[in-house]
Amino acid sequence: MGQKLLGAVVILVTLTIGNAISPVIGAMHWGTSVNTGANTGGTIGTGEPAPQGQIYGPVNQKAPLDFSTQPASVPRVYVPGRLYNVQVGGHPDYASEVGQMSYFAQALGVQCDYCHNVSNYAYDTPTKKIARTMIVMVQRIQTEHIAAVHRDFPEQAVLGAVGCETCHHGAPLVAVKYNIVPVQFLNWPAKSSRQAGFVVNSMYSVSRSLGVNCLFCHNSADFITLQSYPTNRIAHRMWQMVDDINHKYLPPNIPAVTCYTCHQGQRWPSKLVAGGTDETPVQAKALHPEYQDNNNAHLNSGGN
Repeated sequence: MGQKLLGAVVILVTLTIGNAISPVIGAMHWGTSVNTGANTGGTIGTGEPAPQGQIYGPVNQKAPLDFSTQPASVPRVYVPGRLYNVQVGGHPDYASEVGQMSYFAQALGVQCDYCHNVSNYAYDTPTKKIARTMIVMVQRIQTEHIAAVHRDFPEQAVLGAVGCETCHHGAPLVAVKYNIVPVQFLNWPAKSSRQAGFVVNSMYSVSRSLGVNCLFCHNSADFITLQSYPTNRIAHRMWQMVDDINHKYLPPNIPAVTCYTCHQGQRWPSKLVAGGTDETPVQAKALHPEYQDNNNAHLNSGGN
């Protein structure tokens, strides 16, 4: 009885605070959200220092080429049909590499000249460098986070893998709709009142980002200790993934990604790929949809 009463009180307080901060969070769109998870230094991609003050966007095709800043694999005279300076995600032949590049263009809704100097496609522009880092990021997300969830939670895992389109949805810039706080505030056992407020803020952003309520991850009889639902444990993995993305791969002048970046108000990201080098977008499909289609289905086993 005491646990149920505590659960009711927690829900009431959460909803009250959530309603109070709803207008603030709802107004946080691209350009106004705070990049609380942003990289403050460190490295990106294969170990290059995170660029400071870089502007990423369509390449200035009139800018002179400066080969003193380029790796030796960049030719002074570019010969179409040959592969040069392919450092990550490379394919064994030119046709396969062009096919991969075509997917990138489609996933971001851009043309080749967004990243490449078309007089020398091998030339490393600032935008091409960040794209290379994104390729590394996607590969590591898949191996270090998504594959681990598939392995540890096979009954709840979602078919498909993360690809460029999962976040970009056909746009070169990724919109940040709901704010988020660093994962350490969520996993820290003893929270100050300010940190607890951050957690409530984060829970609200997750709820809006996935289009779910508290019962999707929590047992309402005891929010604090009954955190044994698969969805709750997967959510903690996803918090860590978001934290890694923002700290390890994104330069500080790029707004942080959030749950909404991939989920777009849906329980499972709709823009997944078939996996491996096959970048064909597929619809998300849960192996056991009863855990997702009925918010109350998992309550029967949550507290044991």
